[in-house]
Amino acid sequence: MPTAEFFTRLGLFVRDNFLEQELYARCCSEMNAAAQAQAKQATIVGPDGTNLIDETIRMVKLVTVPATTVSLVEARLLALLPALERHFNVALTGCNPLQFLTYKEGDFYKAHRDWNDHANATTSLRERKVSVVIFLNGQAQQPADGIYCGGSLTFYGLIDDPRWQTYGFPLHCEPGLLIAFRSDVLRQVLPVTYGKRYSIVTWLF
Repeated sequence: MPTAEFFTRLGLFVRDNFLEQELYARCCSEMNAAAQAQAKQATIVGPDGTNLIDETIRMVKLVTVPATTVSLVEARLLALLPALERHFNVALTGCNPLQFLTYKEGDFYKAHRDWNDHANATTSLRERKVSVVIFLNGQAQQPADGIYCGGSLTFYGLIDDPRWQTYGFPLHCEPGLLIAFRSDVLRQVLPVTYGKRYSIVTWLF
């Protein structure tokens, strides 16, 4: 499975240990507790521009963590904006609210893009420039405590060659890893086959 360095060579932005162990472990603990008490199905943007639930396309739970944790992660991300601007050669002014996502066994997100200029697309959807994913726990081939199997974030169209357009490159993640990419990049989250996958996503504009 390709490493984070491989994706850097293909133009994505990768930052190892973006979150230190204490913070990503705290996020996982709070997300697990929140999932027991309250969690809601994450939505997609429908053809008419409205948010809707379609579990044939996206199956993952959105949970709420304490505001102090959200602020800590958001502050780290906003401090990274200058580096992201240089990397993608775009001007960035802020980020959408962070989404703390829990994928359990069987959960997935089919191939999609975060950006859309369709006439019915919302302003926020059209304004997305860079998508960000932060991984909070590790992935492995074999089941073990605290990790998950399956659930790979898989990218398409990264090589400008028609022969590679439909080939998916799965990312092997490590806890605390951040990866950022242009919001029009096609990708999916493969089904989780073991454990729970904890991550944070947002979009920069």
